[in-house]
Amino acid sequence: MTSAVNLLLKTLCSVWSRGFFLSLLFLISACSEKAPTIHTIQGDIFGSYYIVKWAGDTDLKELQSKIDKLFKEMNDEFSNYQNDSVVSRFNNLKAHQKMKVSPRFIEMLEFCKKLHQDSRGAFDPTLRPVIKLWGFGGGAKKVSIAPTNEEIKLALTKVGFRNVLWDKEKLEVWKIVDDVGIDTNAFVPGWAADLIGEILQQQKIENFMIDISGELLVKGQKSPASAWVIGIEKPVKEKGAAIQVALKIRDLSIATSGNYRQFFEENGLRRSHIIDPRTGRPVEHQIASATVIGKTALETDAWGTALMVLGLEGIQIADQQQLKVMLLEAIAPGEYREVSNKLMKEYVKDNQVSLE
Repeated sequence: MTSAVNLLLKTLCSVWSRGFFLSLLFLISACSEKAPTIHTIQGDIFGSYYIVKWAGDTDLKELQSKIDKLFKEMNDEFSNYQNDSVVSRFNNLKAHQKMKVSPRFIEMLEFCKKLHQDSRGAFDPTLRPVIKLWGFGGGAKKVSIAPTNEEIKLALTKVGFRNVLWDKEKLEVWKIVDDVGIDTNAFVPGWAADLIGEILQQQKIENFMIDISGELLVKGQKSPASAWVIGIEKPVKEKGAAIQVALKIRDLSIATSGNYRQFFEENGLRRSHIIDPRTGRPVEHQIASATVIGKTALETDAWGTALMVLGLEGIQIADQQQLKVMLLEAIAPGEYREVSNKLMKEYVKDNQVSLE
């Protein structure tokens, strides 16, 4: 990358997602060759936002129609905020009541169960009863006092994939105890990004960036002389205040999860919305954010949450999963130490963009 390109680096937008930030940085080409037209579709979805940018031409009306159709399908099936969605109806089932679902719903359950196992229990979308107990998540009543040990213990009896069963052939799902619920917020935005990526590629679009609630999927380049660049923000209170590192991203997904904007305080103690499924309590380590780079937005979205639970323990697991991971550990007010696995260190070395 030339110094001229570096000098033209601009921060065009900062985006909000579940209490953390990723800044989208787009390099302006210094090449005299005419750059392709960059198109944008954006709007609201999943209680947040979406942005789709791509290089080249296509039928915008047709593409918007396909994206809208996909979002409706995802909401109708997986929205925790839509009372008549499939997942909401499942959450309202009584024990041993069976319901018919789609192959995609079964696919969701199997993905979540595998990641639950791979993350040693750190990722668990059945944690919904405990999350609500702590006053987080859709429909939860805000609290200012931590629940009792007895309340946590009772809520944990309704958590875990041991309580959720399904028949892949009959496309049926059921639960074995009442009040078991699935929270989809930790993976559906990323999954939707992957599915929109498939739509774009079906339209012969090979250079694009998709951002849904801060879960990003990037393919190709902005132009032959200009990369898509993602800035990972420092975990500070002010939106867009500072960037920890900016990276060129191509044919990969990147997601960041953090614990520094959704919390309540009790007697001077911060109670984060990141709950450890193994204890039913907010994490207590000093990791403020976890950034994951992987092949799909579905996996990086889910692993971002898991790694915020695991903390430093997650570095070894990330190696096993072939994920690139950067944790930001709070060492003093406003000061953070980068803790990255070997794969991320190598990636940063080869793809970091200077902001000077």
